Amino acid sequence: MQDGTLSIIVKQLGSDVEGSFSDWSAAINFDETPDADGKYGDVEVQISIPSLTLGSVTDQALGTDFFDASAHPTATFTADIRADDPGYVADGTLTLKGTKAPVTLPFTLTLDGDTATMTGQTTLNRTAYNIGESYSDESSVAFDVVVNIDLTATRAAAE
Repeated sequence: MQDGTLSIIVKQLGSDVEGSFSDWSAAINFDETPDADGKYGDVEVQISIPSLTLGSVTDQALGTDFFDASAHPTATFTADIRADDPGYVADGTLTLKGTKAPVTLPFTLTLDGDTATMTGQTTLNRTAYNIGESYSDESSVAFDVVVNIDLTATRAAAE
């Protein structure tokens, strides 16, 4: 991965609050021809939770009731890549705040020589990861969190 943006949108008191992680990496294995199981490859994403900025609520989001960044500084997403009309899907597991849950991330992919450009979006339910447990209804903070990812990657030279 050479460049990218990993952002989230949460709804707080009825308004969208946008944020992003400044420190994350993706190790992507991709082949344009699927294997016998229909898999085009796999991906592992490492996200530094303390690198989140989320408007005026950054400190609260990093605190113990939400991401608990000091106790759980890294989130990991591992997935297999498969075809999904009209693009692809990364179907795997997100480990966040010590909890694992399945995640499906549909995305589009453009290949130009050894450069790949990817754009994807998925929606997570924060309660699946014990985030914001004291907000048991959606009157203050919505359950759904929209995750957007855009990245550009360059194929590594063959060894």
